[in-house]
Amino acid sequence: MNSEDRIAQLERMLDELQSKEQIRDVMHRYARSVDRCDIEGLKACYWEDGWDDHGFFGGNAHEFADYVIPILEQAESSIHQISNEIIELDGDRAFTECYWQVLHRLPKGDEFLDYMHEGRYLDVFERRHGTWKIYTRTIVGDSDRLFQVADLKALMVEGAKAIGMTGEIYEPHAIGRRAPADLVFKKEEFVNFINKNRDAVEDFWAPFIAMAPILQSRWKQHILRLTNRLRRKR
Repeated sequence: MNSEDRIAQLERMLDELQSKEQIRDVMHRYARSVDRCDIEGLKACYWEDGWDDHGFFGGNAHEFADYVIPILEQAESSIHQISNEIIELDGDRAFTECYWQVLHRLPKGDEFLDYMHEGRYLDVFERRHGTWKIYTRTIVGDSDRLFQVADLKALMVEGAKAIGMTGEIYEPHAIGRRAPADLVFKKEEFVNFINKNRDAVEDFWAPFIAMAPILQSRWKQHILRLTNRLRRKR
């Protein structure tokens, strides 16, 4: 192999590596955009003439963004995790498969319903003018679970009070929020949120241990309410 061939080979390898990294970046920015309810960020992941068949929606990808963000805003929070990316390049097109695990937290009184959904995105990416975006996306669902859970943040506050801890347990900026309030959108002033003089917690696990009787009491009340409801039905 002469020097020209080696250079051409290296250029092909570099193009492949850059393409795959750009595609992965889009996959991960999709996750951030839906979790932060960033509609413009979500649209930026798709070509304007792209399509998304999401099971509960099938149509233009930008119209999907307009449709799904208001739905996600109704949830307390959403967490999309992307993994196992397989990217098969074919010129300016790529077929990709990646795994996703999604946890939607839905408010239910003073508790939550956690809906965990797992599966894969099967995508066709296209490169246009040097930029990779999703052209078509199809989802494949593999498993679903639904949990009824307590509000741990509220319990932590109660547990801390029970052992005499003072001060903020959760600082406002340290809690995940929607766009543009989330800390990730405040990069220019990020350093201002860093607490350089935070007192170390002497007994880290104490609030968790203090939560146990509080949680047990709530579950007893919940069981009692269910029992009374069943008795009334009889």
